[in-house]
Amino acid sequence: MDFLSHHLLAEIAHQVGTPCYVYDRARIAKNYARLANALTPAPDVGHICYSVKANSNLSILRLMRDLGTGFDVVSGGELQRALLAGAAPDSIVFAGVGKRDDELVAALDAGIGWINVESAQELRLLSDLATARGVIQRVALRVNPGVDPHTHRYLATGKRASKFGIEIEEALRLVAQRADCPGLAIEGIHIHIGSMVSDVAPYLDAMRVALEVIAQCRALGATITTLNLGGGFGVAYQPEQAGAPIEAIADAILPPARRAGLRLLFEPGRAIVADAGVLLTRVLYTKTNGGMRYVVVDAAMNDLIRPALYGAGHRVSVVSGASEVSGVSEVSEVSVVGPVCESGDVLAEGVMLPELRRGDLLVIYHAGAYGMSMASNYNTRPRAAEVLVADNQWKVIRRREIMADLWAQEVECLA
Repeated sequence: MDFLSHHLLAEIAHQVGTPCYVYDRARIAKNYARLANALTPAPDVGHICYSVKANSNLSILRLMRDLGTGFDVVSGGELQRALLAGAAPDSIVFAGVGKRDDELVAALDAGIGWINVESAQELRLLSDLATARGVIQRVALRVNPGVDPHTHRYLATGKRASKFGIEIEEALRLVAQRADCPGLAIEGIHIHIGSMVSDVAPYLDAMRVALEVIAQCRALGATITTLNLGGGFGVAYQPEQAGAPIEAIADAILPPARRAGLRLLFEPGRAIVADAGVLLTRVLYTKTNGGMRYVVVDAAMNDLIRPALYGAGHRVSVVSGASEVSGVSEVSEVSVVGPVCESGDVLAEGVMLPELRRGDLLVIYHAGAYGMSMASNYNTRPRAAEVLVADNQWKVIRRREIMADLWAQEVECLA
């Protein structure tokens, strides 16, 4: 990650402390531009709605707004974050399999652009809520396409038995009976096959299914104008991995969408922010157990849960100039682990690093997505600080939590 110099990272770690997330504004903008140029070459073709769950820091959301994105939210909290960041309500898409009544009410009252509906019960509830407010809400039916994206099972959302979406037959029945939901305008179909997809074929399969469903919906008299194809574009976390071929995906899906008179929506998150962020952490101790060399650092699974949750692999290196160790060239295999009392608290396994000393600074790459947004206070650990770099200048965009933050809401309710 040469766009964040080791000198700058060492300075940030010294001033802000560790663990610490650092994001690069220029890289985020570059990643977004690539997606926008390929997938939405003209306003009438499509629009990108940044997936807030990937990284929900308000400064990142404001940056995305300034770049021209809409927002994909999956909770009432994310909806409020997008609005706080200055998002235009009609640029917001609300997805999610289990929206509460109060979340739907908040979305209706805010006047957001789209709500992606995932069940017949949700459709009827939303219609009742909209009718009571005298509004007609534009919705897309999330259809389960039965497409295997060949990714981690926790990241696959488009298989037939997934908890997400509506079976095609039921979706068509709901379209046929749309008069029973007077508070809604069913104008879109939503398909999201999963995350970390790095092949054209699953997107093409999803497109074929979507076009068939849309043709049947139109035959039933529905005015379907928009297809939301989600996101899920794969990112190369390791040198041997391949990222999603964005341009090839665009070449495969844009022509049939144009022929069908459809506007496309996309909901990328990881592809925009993952490689634009790193996690800085310092070495606490080193030791060898059973022939395995361990490096214990001050970051843990509560800071970055992806390795424990998905078996995800992140590259790790020593920050140049952190100590005299930077001049050592001999490396050996180590496991980088955190202080949390769980055997799964392994941030990187089998990585090649030189001999390390207490206080040495390490950088964990591709931590910009699903890092801080999935962080917790497990083991009563304060969450990390976040920093944004722009034009070689940096700014704290979320202060490090202090201990008092962790029990403030309990002290006032102490029994």
